[in-house]
Amino acid sequence: MTAEKETLLGIDYGSANIGLAFGKEGVVAPLKVVDGKNAESALDELTRIILENEVDRLIVGLPLTVDGKETPQSLEVRKFVKLLKIRVKKPVVFVNEYESTKDSVQHMLRMGYSKKSRRVADDFSAAVILKQYYG
Repeated sequence: MTAEKETLLGIDYGSANIGLAFGKEGVVAPLKVVDGKNAESALDELTRIILENEVDRLIVGLPLTVDGKETPQSLEVRKFVKLLKIRVKKPVVFVNEYESTKDSVQHMLRMGYSKKSRRVADDFSAAVILKQYYG
C-alpha cells in the first residue's frame, strides 16, 4: 500500500494534551485533542482510535531544535510512542514539528477561530505535521 492510500494518524504529543488528525490520499483533517496527563488513559484512547479507524501508519511530530537536534521533549515523545507502538504494532514516522504550533495558530486565525478556541490547537498542530509528511 502506498502512503497516499494509507490511513494516517498524525500525533502532536504533549504531556498535557495530545493532538490528533487524520490523513488519507493527501487530505488532512484535525480530529480531536486527547488528555495527556494520564499516560495510560491516553494510550488506551489512542489504541482505540487507531484500531477502530484501521489506521495504517502513525506520523508523530518530534520537537527538535532549529538545527535538528534532540530536546528533552523529543525524548519524552519517543518514550510515549515506544509504548504506543508496542500496543498497536503500526509503523511510525517522525516528522520535525519545529514551528507546527505557530503554523496551526496562524491557520486558525485565518479561519476566524476565537482566542479561547486557539488555546488548544494541538489537533491543528497534528494536521500541520501530517501536511509536512505529505510534503
